[in-house]
Amino acid sequence: MVTLEHTAIESLLIVRPNRSASWRLNKLIIVVFSIWIGLIAGVFAAIGLWPILPFAGLEISALASALYFVCWKLQQRHVLRFRDNGLTLEKGFYYPRFTWRFARDAVSLSVEVQPHPWDPLKIFLCSREEHIPLGNFLNKDDSKKLLALLKEQGLRVRNYSELIRMDI
Repeated sequence: MVTLEHTAIESLLIVRPNRSASWRLNKLIIVVFSIWIGLIAGVFAAIGLWPILPFAGLEISALASALYFVCWKLQQRHVLRFRDNGLTLEKGFYYPRFTWRFARDAVSLSVEVQPHPWDPLKIFLCSREEHIPLGNFLNKDDSKKLLALLKEQGLRVRNYSELIRMDI
């Protein structure tokens, strides 16, 4: 999901993954499956097959752990702040863990088109020292939208390639 917000002093481009389910919905799924698995395990325990109970608990724990991990991974975001002559990129989960600051004229974009038509574009923010991937979690439509918004903000595309990414 790509959004662009304008304020008086800066433009803010926020890139985050699409989240089909919130943590609240995931908790509801865990409760429903816990009840269902608990009923099945209770029936088996009632007829004397009590060793199934720890495995039912393990199954519920594995489901809860997997849903928590996926929900946590979907909290990542890339925030680009465009000011008059500067660009700031922040990446992280819940809060910015990595921050880069660039002069606007010192950065460009490198775009890799993937061979399969369903694959998204790979977009890199390039300076002399670094190639920083942007929106590597986006789908094809969102990656095209990101590229269009970055061009709209005045960033130039140095390399648009199907096979290789050139170092600048």
